[in-house]
Amino acid sequence: SRQHRQGWGGFSSRAMLVNSFWKGSLAAPLLLQVASSFLIPPPSAPAPLLGVGRAPRYGQLLASPPLGFGLAHLGASGMRPSMSSVQETGTKRKRRVRKGNTVPQEKRPEGVAGVLWSLAAAALKLVRDIYGQIMVFVFDTLINRPFLNILNRVEISDHKRLTELISKRPSGTPLITVSNHQSSLDEPLLFSAVIPWPIRQWELRWSLCNDNMYYVFGPVFAKLFFHAARGLPIWRSQSINQPSFKEFCDRAQEGGWCHIFPEGRLWQPWKLQKEGRLLGKLKPGVGKLVGHCDTSKHPPIVLPFYHTGMHRILPQYPSSPKKQALPPKTGNTIRVRVGEPIEVQDLIEAHRERREKARQELGITDGWTTTPADEDFYAEVTERVEAALTELASRVDQEVEWQTHPSVLPGGGAGA
Repeated sequence: SRQHRQGWGGFSSRAMLVNSFWKGSLAAPLLLQVASSFLIPPPSAPAPLLGVGRAPRYGQLLASPPLGFGLAHLGASGMRPSMSSVQETGTKRKRRVRKGNTVPQEKRPEGVAGVLWSLAAAALKLVRDIYGQIMVFVFDTLINRPFLNILNRVEISDHKRLTELISKRPSGTPLITVSNHQSSLDEPLLFSAVIPWPIRQWELRWSLCNDNMYYVFGPVFAKLFFHAARGLPIWRSQSINQPSFKEFCDRAQEGGWCHIFPEGRLWQPWKLQKEGRLLGKLKPGVGKLVGHCDTSKHPPIVLPFYHTGMHRILPQYPSSPKKQALPPKTGNTIRVRVGEPIEVQDLIEAHRERREKARQELGITDGWTTTPADEDFYAEVTERVEAALTELASRVDQEVEWQTHPSVLPGGGAGA
């Protein structure tokens, strides 16, 4: 009966789980991915699941290395609300009042139920990782990389500096890369050439995508495509305190690799020349990203690189600047120059005392809301990033000028 189902919650939750699995997820790819999981090893060797002796408590199992995922990392289709309902069924809630706020206190299920729930979360995480690796192989390896390296040409200066930081930096060290933004294909087309071979999904950078493009084919496609390539949506109409940007910053704080375009929009050469600039005006989001890593295991590494040539693959024209000429063009040369890491640790250390004082005065305890002291710090970081990118832009422009007009070479060329 309906009362029986509501009283126990088990039948309705199981029905929701099965229904959402087949309707909200891609059943065939999931089965293929589960089968592939026996052939493709995970990125790191997992610790024992159950250990020795009695079964561990649910909280201990979730905190273990192989299962430390939690509900936030479950599939983004219909499975997430269903699994939430299952978890809610076996959860006993207690509430207590602290300073006028109602704070939920949850007691996690123990024993067999907790172990099964944790194993389900681990299986879903593994399936999503395998699916992401398949997507990366199809798009980055089979499509993007050949398009840039065969139909076009890529020249990267000081590439080793970037590749070593991607794969060999100390565990838990945030890597923040910053660059100019010339084309909508900078992500992910350019990164398929920048990322070292072989391309592994768990080593990909996290990036931001405008919400208009992120959800252009709907939320399900966005999660299956963009999130598999480690893309997160960003709403330009909202401030840098928006939850989506916090999720992005959390990835860096956890020791991941995050890339951000500080300009926040496309700036093609004709537009820069019109305004007499080498770079577009930088926004403070890069400062907040760096500042959010002040509690990470290791100081963040901020690495700039500048690129040119992507504007020829997908150009904008002054007559219609909001449109880009499709299809992508071929026969172009893309030049990328990787710079030296930007020193920001001194700014972080100097800001800590000012930040805590400002938050105490304003009564802010969440560690995310921006204060006036934070804004000053963001401006200082942004200024250093702008200086580094401007220097790289000048060097790349000089190199392009030398290759185009040899007479400008010192002591040589036709006009020397």
